[in-house]
Amino acid sequence: MATMESPVRLPVTALREELLACPECDLLHRMPSGECADDVETALARTGRHLDCRRCGGPLGLARHGSFDLPAALALTALVALAIAHLNPVLSIELQGQRRSATLWQAAWTLYDEGAWFMGVLVILTTLVNPLVETASVCYILLPLRARRVAPGFAHVLRAIQVVRPWVMVEVYMLGVLVAFVKLSSLATVVPGVGLWAFGATMLLLTAMASALDMEHVWASTAALRRTWRQR
Repeated sequence: MATMESPVRLPVTALREELLACPECDLLHRMPSGECADDVETALARTGRHLDCRRCGGPLGLARHGSFDLPAALALTALVALAIAHLNPVLSIELQGQRRSATLWQAAWTLYDEGAWFMGVLVILTTLVNPLVETASVCYILLPLRARRVAPGFAHVLRAIQVVRPWVMVEVYMLGVLVAFVKLSSLATVVPGVGLWAFGATMLLLTAMASALDMEHVWASTAALRRTWRQR
C-alpha cells in the first residue's frame, strides 16, 4: 500500500528574509526597515549595537548597519600597522657596550639557520602571512560593498577568512616576546622597538576588526545586490 509522503515544511524565516526567530523563546521578529519600524510590536529592539528579543531579552546578534566603514577602516589600519611591525626592529639588546636589534624576519631566519626550520616557518605564517591574508581579504570584500558592488570570487574569499582566522596568532607572539623581555632584562638592557609597539597595535586592530565584521551582514548584502541586478 503506497503511503503519501508529507510535504517538506520550510521554516518561516527561510521564506521571509525580514523575519528573525529568537533562539531562546522562538518569537518571530521583523527586521526594522523604515522610520515606523519601532512602532510595530514585533520589530526588533536595539540595545547599543546589538538586537534583543522583545519577549525574553535574549541576544539576536549584531545590529546590521548600512555601511561597512568601521571594519574596512580597521582592516586598512591593521595592514599599515602590520607593515610597520615587520619592517622595524622588535627588540634592541645592549650588552657590554654592544647593541644589537632584530626584526621578526631576522629572528625567523635565525631559527631556520639553527635547524628549527619548522618554528621559523610557523612564526612567519602566524604573524605575517595569515594576518595579511585576513586583512587583505576583508578589504577586498568590504571596499567594493561600500560602492554597492560584489567582488569577484567573494564566496571563496569569505571562506578563506574563516579558515585563516584561527591561525592568526599575533597575541601568542606578543606573549612570547614579553616573556623573553622579562627574562633578558636581568642579563642585559632590553629596549622595545617600533616593531613591538606596531605588533601590539596590530593585535588590537585585528581583534576590533573581527568584532566589528558581521559575516551574516556581508552574505545578506551580497545576496541583496545580486537580486537587484537580476531584477534589472
